[in-house]
Amino acid sequence: MKKVEYKGHAFINKLGGSNANDWLQYKCGHCSKEVSGAVVCTVKLEPGCFLRWLNCPECGNPSAQDAEGNIHPGSLFGPTIQGLPDDVNSAYEEARRTMSVNAYTSCELICRKILMHIAVNKEAKEGEKFAYYIDYLEKKQFITPNMKSWVNLIRTNANESTHTLASPDENRAESTLLFTAELLRIVYEMEYYVSKYVPESEDTDKTEV
Repeated sequence: MKKVEYKGHAFINKLGGSNANDWLQYKCGHCSKEVSGAVVCTVKLEPGCFLRWLNCPECGNPSAQDAEGNIHPGSLFGPTIQGLPDDVNSAYEEARRTMSVNAYTSCELICRKILMHIAVNKEAKEGEKFAYYIDYLEKKQFITPNMKSWVNLIRTNANESTHTLASPDENRAESTLLFTAELLRIVYEMEYYVSKYVPESEDTDKTEV
C-alpha cells in the first residue's frame, strides 16, 4: 500500500455536493448497496491521486478510499443466507467480514467453527473434537454422499489454517466460504423457504384416489 504523508488539515478539501466529482459510485461495505456516495472531503496526494472520505446515502455510514482506489471497509463477500439461527448467522457474517479485510486465515478458521455450530445446533454434544462434529453431521444425513467432497474441502482448508504456518490465498479462502455458504443453504435456508411457501396440508393423512 502506498505510504501517505500527513500534511495537516490545511490540505483537506471539503466538498459540498454541487459538482460531479463530489459523488462516487461504490459498493458500501456496511449495507452492501451499490450507491452514489457523497464525497465529504478529499486530500490531494499528487495529480489525479486523492484520498476520499465518503458517506453512504443508504445507511449513513462512513467509508474511505485509499490512494490505490480501494474502498474501506470492503463489501461483504458471499451470499446472504436466510433462516440461520442467531449463533450460526453471527459466525457466518463474521466470516464474510474477514474476507472484506483480506483476513483469509481468519475466514477459514471461522468456517471450521461454523461446522461445529451447525452440529451443536442439530443437537450434537458441545466440547467434542472437530472430527466428532463432521461424523455427527454425516450420520444425521445433513452431509449427504454428494456433499462429502466439498465439505471435506472446508475441513482440509481449515485444518491447514489451524495447524500450519502458511497462510491461504484469496482464492482458497473464497472457496472455503462459498462451500460453507452452500452447506448453510441446504441445512437451513431450504427449510426456511419450505416453512414460508409450502403450507401445511390438513389432509396429509388422506390417500389420493
